[in-house]
Amino acid sequence: VGRGGRDLLEIMVKDGTLIKVKEDLYFHKKSIQELKGRLVDFIKEKGEVATPQLKEITRVSRKYTIPLIEYFDKIQLTVRIGDKRILRKRQ
Repeated sequence: VGRGGRDLLEIMVKDGTLIKVKEDLYFHKKSIQELKGRLVDFIKEKGEVATPQLKEITRVSRKYTIPLIEYFDKIQLTVRIGDKRILRKRQ
């Protein structure tokens, strides 16, 4: 992405249209909200989620699954325990 493209991405992050998951990886806010809801529902039902399960929930490749679960850790939705994630207590 050229400089103009990066500027546009940053504008869209600032106005809330996009969410920056990691360097050079952005998702539409609505997609993240939908995924967050499915993830919370899954963990509430099963108690935890592992990366392969999240891959099934998201229907995206591991290339995107790992940054997404790390993003949910970063925003304190989930916490990593070994190779699984659980919801933080505030849920």
